[in-house]
Amino acid sequence: MVKQARIIPFRGLCYNPEKVRYEDVVAPPYDVISSRQEGELSTRSPYNIVRLILSKDSEGKDRYTVASELLRRWIREKILVFDAKPAIYFYLQDYALEDGTQLTRKGFIALCRLEDYTSGNIVPHEKTHQKQIDDRLRLLRACRANLSPILSLYTDPNLTINETFLEKRQELPLLDTSDQDGVRHRFYRVTDPEALDLAVRVLSEKKLLIADGHHRYATALAYKKEMEKQAAHPSDQAPYQYIMMYFTNTKDKGLTILPSHRLIHSLPDLNVDTLISRIRESFEVTEFPFDSPEEEKRQRERFFSALKDTQGKRVALGLYLEKRHCFCLLTLKEAAENDPVLQSMPHAIRSMAIPIFNELILKRILHLDSDQKRQAHINIIKNNQKAIDLIHSGRFQMAFLFNPNTLKEIHDVISENQVMPQKSTFFYPKLLTGLVIYKHDIPD
Repeated sequence: MVKQARIIPFRGLCYNPEKVRYEDVVAPPYDVISSRQEGELSTRSPYNIVRLILSKDSEGKDRYTVASELLRRWIREKILVFDAKPAIYFYLQDYALEDGTQLTRKGFIALCRLEDYTSGNIVPHEKTHQKQIDDRLRLLRACRANLSPILSLYTDPNLTINETFLEKRQELPLLDTSDQDGVRHRFYRVTDPEALDLAVRVLSEKKLLIADGHHRYATALAYKKEMEKQAAHPSDQAPYQYIMMYFTNTKDKGLTILPSHRLIHSLPDLNVDTLISRIRESFEVTEFPFDSPEEEKRQRERFFSALKDTQGKRVALGLYLEKRHCFCLLTLKEAAENDPVLQSMPHAIRSMAIPIFNELILKRILHLDSDQKRQAHINIIKNNQKAIDLIHSGRFQMAFLFNPNTLKEIHDVISENQVMPQKSTFFYPKLLTGLVIYKHDIPD
């Protein structure tokens, strides 16, 4: 029998509204913050959470020690205060898609008991890298705290938790603010016993899919094993047995997966004609040419419509090169499906565009065959128009454009006990960091 996942309310460590303004101290997740944005957040407030999640070495101390000492000082100075009693935190995000569609994603933050993936009750869908796990593990050891929640998905057709939390939430949110992307964040504390009991009951029977935060989950598992080895009598109720997690329902209409477009830059001696010729070896290339800004807009719409039409039917992606004044739809040839590299892939992975792009274009044609090379030459972006604008700006040489993955595709991968390449999915919007912290040791 599969072991049940269990969630519990907790006494969150929250910013003190008498000391700071919440909107000045929250930040995006650590792994999407640019160096420029990091500077802006640091200057916004001396207490911005970025000073913990991306701390710096200082005065002979490594950045993990700096973060730990800073966290303790903020607690001592009551910048951060523990809630008086356990709660679950209800989180609403209002946002608009590129076509103007207005949506609200609903979810809540609670503690989830850690389980190895072998239980089958909590499952990943993306690969992880040890370097990032090592970094987050050192921060967890130093701070003894989850500074941000990971994002997980569960399925409940009845939508009972969201409906109850909408009714039982506090009248005034802890935070109500909009970010630079126009996403409105509303964050509430819920302490009503009936609502808390409902959430615990419903989630005890649900499998969970980690949508975002794979490195942090792997970090928490590693830390749990470390602590159990150190304990004379390990307790299954110890704080390190849990991780702070945001839960959102796959049946809620507010759940959105955006594409993960790849922008390529700084490739030396790039020959566009040679590139297209090599791509034609494995892909049928349909061109959408233009010779004016007005025509570009029309062809862009035709191209994205054609790309969308391939979803679930053929493996396809797009290529945009401003110097060619053309959008290109690249559709995998039937003959290329027999390529030994593709045949060696698991079946579910073989039907997805990004893994095939990684093998046939990134590695074989562009020779970006290592994580180090890819990090040096690739940026990832979710917005169609911004991707094209950045090519216009001259900062990037080309954009490879993708359909977003679907939940069915992700579940197909999981059903084969496989994982997708890192950064294959972009669950939108991102969760803010700093709304609440799970501190392992709470003073009496």
